[in-house]
Amino acid sequence: MSAITLDQLLALNEEIAALVRAGVPLEKNLGLLGGEMPGKLGDLAANISARAARGESLEQIVAEQSAQFPPVYRAVIEAGRRAGRLPAALESLAGTVRRLAETRRAVLVSALYPLFVLILIWSFFAIFTAWIAPTLYDSFKELNVPGQVFFRGLTALGATAKYWGPAGPVVMLLLAAWFWRRSSQASWIDGRGIGGFFEMMPWIGPMIANSRNAAFTEMFATLLSHQVPMHEALVLAADSAGGAKLRTSVRQAAESMRAGRPLGENDGLAAFPPLLRWMIPAASGQSLLLPALNRAAVMYRHRAEYLAETIRVYLPLLLIAVVAGGMTLGYTLCLFAPYTAMLRNLAR
Repeated sequence: MSAITLDQLLALNEEIAALVRAGVPLEKNLGLLGGEMPGKLGDLAANISARAARGESLEQIVAEQSAQFPPVYRAVIEAGRRAGRLPAALESLAGTVRRLAETRRAVLVSALYPLFVLILIWSFFAIFTAWIAPTLYDSFKELNVPGQVFFRGLTALGATAKYWGPAGPVVMLLLAAWFWRRSSQASWIDGRGIGGFFEMMPWIGPMIANSRNAAFTEMFATLLSHQVPMHEALVLAADSAGGAKLRTSVRQAAESMRAGRPLGENDGLAAFPPLLRWMIPAASGQSLLLPALNRAAVMYRHRAEYLAETIRVYLPLLLIAVVAGGMTLGYTLCLFAPYTAMLRNLAR
């Protein structure tokens, strides 16, 4: 079975969280829900129900179906079990996945109009080089005005327009379909594959980072409040938040704690969420650390929600202005700049 998508993970996770919170056995009720869910999601729910009926734990089921679930999901279940708050852990993950799914849809929908403009301009450019550029080249050559070299190159390019003209839109549509499919996979919430591309984008990268920081800080506080040792709580929280850089730095810090050394800048703190860089080394006890962690988690979550709303509002306008506007301007300049230069020379 192929990997689960973001939307499928969100739907299945919400159902499991609701059943666990209500104290209802998974093996019966998730099987009933599986019959109502469409396609692969229903099969996955039925499979989890059947394995739970054989006495397997949810953590074990997810771990053995690693091809379908992202690693972060298994970590969330393990951390929630250790903290005794599995429903809260699943609901926290649901908030992160929902923001990522909505951001993905906003990005892809916003790119549809610029993609259409790009295909249209590509088609016009092929027509221009095949039919218009040769005529302009003959006119420029006959009048002996500057611009002949430019239109000679376009004329030569137009000789093969019947090949690259139709191929351009086909390639663009295939790339768009590939990107749509790849970005739907739940695995990228862990920063793998196409997730790395999203993390480098303006607004989207900071939104993912703040969502990850909120999940990490909230889970860390929950684990500490249930008497999980700090070094273990750090590792479990980092695994449940996702992100290779954060996990690596947290394990380095946890090793220092386990060895009884005070944390310093060389112990992986540079990759921690900013507030935690000084919170953890400065905390004299959980009575001071836990309230600070809870406030930090709320702050990071609000930042992530604000950035997600900013993406939905402004990204379509930005893509239209930059991509569509820029390409339209470039096409116009290719046509009218040489033409106005010809008229200027004729006037002289």
